[in-house]
Amino acid sequence: MPYRWRVSERQYGYGRGKVYPASAARGLLNPARRLVQPRSSIARRTGARPADSLLELGCGPGYFSGHLGRLVPDGRLILFDLQPEMLLHARRHAGGAGTGLVAGDALDLPFARGAFDVVFISAVLGEIPDPVGALREIHRVLRSGGRLLVVEVRGDPDRIAPAALSSMVTDVGFAAESRRGRGWSYTATFVRES
Repeated sequence: MPYRWRVSERQYGYGRGKVYPASAARGLLNPARRLVQPRSSIARRTGARPADSLLELGCGPGYFSGHLGRLVPDGRLILFDLQPEMLLHARRHAGGAGTGLVAGDALDLPFARGAFDVVFISAVLGEIPDPVGALREIHRVLRSGGRLLVVEVRGDPDRIAPAALSSMVTDVGFAAESRRGRGWSYTATFVRES
């Protein structure tokens, strides 16, 4: 069995390989971010339907959460983050009766096989010590035919280049569906193969 990183072994701070600290959560809600990452249009790229189960992995302070929640009014949105403090921030932005908050490690997701129709992850995969291990967990909790949307932004020290991301996800069992953006931000959508 592969070695699992413990949460206590993660380093928090700024820079490559570090988890963005909850104490600086307000920085992730900067209004200028909308110029690079327009929340509603990026959220719609998930293709989520009103009754879907959607997992926002590494939700941080909830920059995308409210927009994702509006896509699944008859379904459920689960906000998941390593830091419980981030979930407290995200709760204010998410709204909706079908929203759940779960703190945990992306390398050991506490959800059943096939529990979600869509998984959304923005600027987090590179912070995880074993991104391929996290993708395996995402693959496990997505239903067959479910969709994974990955958002990456230039300037993030842990940004994963499109070619590297494609290689990682196809090795795990996802098929590429689309990619948008080449400048400051890109979104890549993948489908879980059976």
